[in-house]
Amino acid sequence: MNSEILVADIGGTNARFALASINANNGVKIKKISILQTNDWLSLEDAVFSYLDEVAIKPRLAAIAFAGPVNEDVVSLTNGKWKFNQSELPVLIKMEEVKVINDFCAKACSLITLREDQLRQIGTGGETNERGNKIVVGPGTGIGVGALVSVGNKWKAVASEGGHIGYSPSGNIEKEIANVLNKDYYRISIEDLVSGRGLSNIYYALGVIKGMPYLKLHPAEITRKATNENDEDCIETLRIFSGILGGYASDMAGTFNATGGVYLSGGVVPKIRQYFNETNFREKFEENEKLPFVKQIKTHMILEENDALFGAASCYSGTFI
Repeated sequence: MNSEILVADIGGTNARFALASINANNGVKIKKISILQTNDWLSLEDAVFSYLDEVAIKPRLAAIAFAGPVNEDVVSLTNGKWKFNQSELPVLIKMEEVKVINDFCAKACSLITLREDQLRQIGTGGETNERGNKIVVGPGTGIGVGALVSVGNKWKAVASEGGHIGYSPSGNIEKEIANVLNKDYYRISIEDLVSGRGLSNIYYALGVIKGMPYLKLHPAEITRKATNENDEDCIETLRIFSGILGGYASDMAGTFNATGGVYLSGGVVPKIRQYFNETNFREKFEENEKLPFVKQIKTHMILEENDALFGAASCYSGTFI
């Protein structure tokens, strides 16, 4: 396929747009990446036209990764205001065909195309089953989960809303944090702890536990204070966050039997990379004695920040069903 494809990764905070091309070997190339603030635009079509005006190109095809369920005609951002009908979208943005997929399905699709220099292994693990199920887990505005399942000589991407499952604390400090947050939440989901607002919630709860109630600082402020001021409470927040993410990733690995590997993506981990505690993550990943096989699963951090764009473009390759 030689013609260029409009690709997009639409989240609650950022809307990434780019042009993609697919070669004869189903390799994907991405260019002219632009990042817009989702809340700056009233609708998806407004943002699309702004980007296309900027690049002065009119593609015939589009593939859009969207942060929310896409199994119905009406699609809405889980953590945003954009909403549209899939059946009407080609006319709205003046395309011949538009494919809409869940954003973590797109990230999952990217897993078989990522190079070694786009990944970093976390901890240790056994031999990767190259045709085994793979999952991608990513904290950002919320937290997403996607899986890639081998079907014959092709792959099937599976969407999930696993970020909304209930949170099960592990260890004394996590239980104390849950007790604090129970006063604010009728039901605590994993997304209330492993996301941008999750950092704020952990920091706030630590203050209550220590008898010095803190404000719910913005995640960027927590990272800034950890980095620039060596603030012990902010550093502890990031350490606890790392462990909770490890436990959750382990649960998802067991859920999807992810012998092909677990991959971290999303907007939060790269921003806290300096203080992301990989030891804490891996220890929590391995601690569930009811899932002993996860100790043999390799875990990686995705360094490529545009993985969903690569995955979205792959929708027009012959690799997936």
